[in-house]
Amino acid sequence: MQTTSPALAGDVDRALDLRRHLRAAADPRSITDDAVRIYCASIGKDDHRMEAALLRQAPTVIDVDALVDSLIAGVAAEPPRGGLDRILPNRRWARVKRLYWARLRDYLSWRAR
Repeated sequence: MQTTSPALAGDVDRALDLRRHLRAAADPRSITDDAVRIYCASIGKDDHRMEAALLRQAPTVIDVDALVDSLIAGVAAEPPRGGLDRILPNRRWARVKRLYWARLRDYLSWRAR
């Protein structure tokens, strides 16, 4: 019977903990005004209310699991395309999804620090 090394098991545990942390941070109920106010101040944005609304809406527009997976993998990916987007690209909808993806990605990256 082959066992995994303790270092590998530790890496897996850290990745799973990070995934749980990021997934919880992306939950709209956990995106508080205070957290977004601090986030906005740290990146130089003025309107934390607008940013909070955008961040809370993001999980309804994008695949949060795919975003979290890309953050853990260290890949600066764009939102995955699926369904009719492949056949009949809607540029406006694609831009909207990229906006939500980028904003939530940046917020989650900040929360992971």
